[in-house]
Amino acid sequence: MKLFSAPKPQESQNKLYYGWYIVGAGLIIQLLGASLMHHALGAYALAITRDLGWSRTALSGGFSLARFESGLLGPAQGWLIDKYGPRTVLRWGLVSFGLGFIAFSQITELWHFYIIFTVIAIGSSLGGFMSVTVAVVSWFNQKRAKALAMAQLGFSIGGLLGGSVILVMITEIGWREFSIGSGVLILILAFPLTSVMYRAPEDFGLTIDGLQPKKLLLRKENQTEEEIQTREEPAYTWQEAMKTSSFWMIGLGHAFAVMVVSTLMLHLPLHLVEGRGFSEVQAAGIAAGMMACQIPGQAIAGYLGERIGKRKLTTTAMLMHGTALLILAQYSSYPMMILFAVMNGVAWGIRGPLMQTMRAEYFGRKHFGMIMGWSSVLIMAGSFSGPMIAGWLFDIAGSYDTGFTFIAMFPIAGSLFFLFAGPPKKNDAGDISTY
Repeated sequence: MKLFSAPKPQESQNKLYYGWYIVGAGLIIQLLGASLMHHALGAYALAITRDLGWSRTALSGGFSLARFESGLLGPAQGWLIDKYGPRTVLRWGLVSFGLGFIAFSQITELWHFYIIFTVIAIGSSLGGFMSVTVAVVSWFNQKRAKALAMAQLGFSIGGLLGGSVILVMITEIGWREFSIGSGVLILILAFPLTSVMYRAPEDFGLTIDGLQPKKLLLRKENQTEEEIQTREEPAYTWQEAMKTSSFWMIGLGHAFAVMVVSTLMLHLPLHLVEGRGFSEVQAAGIAAGMMACQIPGQAIAGYLGERIGKRKLTTTAMLMHGTALLILAQYSSYPMMILFAVMNGVAWGIRGPLMQTMRAEYFGRKHFGMIMGWSSVLIMAGSFSGPMIAGWLFDIAGSYDTGFTFIAMFPIAGSLFFLFAGPPKKNDAGDISTY
């Protein structure tokens, strides 16, 4: 019995547009990655510390090193996706991801952990967000924001599961048994889903967004904006993209946003419990509420992104990120923590799919893997530095208030990057400028 059945691309022309099957598969793949790894790390760290007696510093070093290595993998991953297609890269990644979890269940020494967790992290990168995003971008144009928002729902739902159900399961059945089960689940459920991840609609005589084919005529006054966009899609190489200010503005803005997310994933529970006196149950509820609020944020991005402007929405989301972190730093009441969770979760949900949509609209689909791969180096810098800055300032000041206030300035400044990140333009001579 097939867990996920879809027609061949050619068979879907007069039915449901085939790109939506890719969105559905991507949603499930990202749900599994988020719930079984990204949002389960805290539960694994707690269980492994109790079982093997390793220090939190040793475990944190392994997690941070793996994140750093997977971030540096970005350009190579982008090249692989552009050359071989997202389906092949997803399959390589998911096999590494699944087998890595099975091997992880057998670790007994710290060096085992460092090596095997790096394999898991690389597998998660190849078999996760970037590969899924490139696949979705390749099949959508006008509905791209909605498609990316739907695919990224998997990460949000996985976050809810990772912060609640997964924690209970690891506690009840044991981390080794859960790790084996995770690996098997990835291999028998996520891997088959890659069968629908074809490279592009044009390979099968289909059109992007499922629109009726249009004759490539000279531009006329009565030509619709829809026809113009379909006909004039940009095709920047990664070298050309990196010469534009738009590439750097979107990349730095993305990095500043991820500084907030990565900082909170590590330090939020400690701040709420030790710094603000909340119980662990209350802290878990606030964190779960933040993840849940991504879902309406993604709905807003999908529905309004094409209507009122992606730059305006993303700029607003960045300001919400900064404001939410200032609330977290300056207030201690439960209602204000709820306000923080709502603002930060909605902001996260809005700007996630819209940033990728802007990249695809500005630079095109042809070399999107490499462009996203080089962007990931900037993003990794934000992801790596945020937690370190917060921890360093905590050691100096004795609380997270100073660190969170300082980091809040980055998304507020980053909002200006998105506000002025106009689309690049090539003139007839091939020169590149940004307007």
